[in-house]
Amino acid sequence: MDYEKILQDVELTNFAEEDLNNYISQLSKINVDSSYYLLLLVGPYQKGKKRFLSKLSELLNEKISHIDLRNIISVDEAETTKNIDALFSNIKGKGKILFFSNADRLCGAYTGYTYSSNRYATPQERYLLQKIKEIEKIIIFDIEDAYNADATMRRYAHHAVIFDKPKSLFSKLTWKLGSVTFHGHEFENERPA
Repeated sequence: MDYEKILQDVELTNFAEEDLNNYISQLSKINVDSSYYLLLLVGPYQKGKKRFLSKLSELLNEKISHIDLRNIISVDEAETTKNIDALFSNIKGKGKILFFSNADRLCGAYTGYTYSSNRYATPQERYLLQKIKEIEKIIIFDIEDAYNADATMRRYAHHAVIFDKPKSLFSKLTWKLGSVTFHGHEFENERPA
């Protein structure tokens, strides 16, 4: 997958690169007293994301508050607005870093044209991003499919860290074996979203 093309307007760091430690140390110096900082963790490598979050929490000596967007975002716009308002009324007391898992739920559908390649932000996504602009915290979105980071989300984002599939033969084998279940198997689909 060509992450640079998909996330063209966001500064990127690759999880496999050594300068990820440098990025984490730079992140620790970011002052969010007057603004927010939105970081996108993009890609399917969940174990790498967990290690990144653990290292970030350790280096910043800060507990990361986890928010599952499956419990917040719904198809009903009014219900989602109510959920987001309730979340943000309770968020003031939480730590400096908020981790939003399942941010793919924010993704809009393709336009009405069959061959459209542009996704547009849903009203739910726009409302959440507006609320995020009002708080002074580091916000992390977990996005499994890079195509789900639409133009609106990329405009708000300050940085993205890519967590792509492994490249070496041994790593690929263990990656594929990790998806085997007791009731059969399920290998990743190579088709784009």
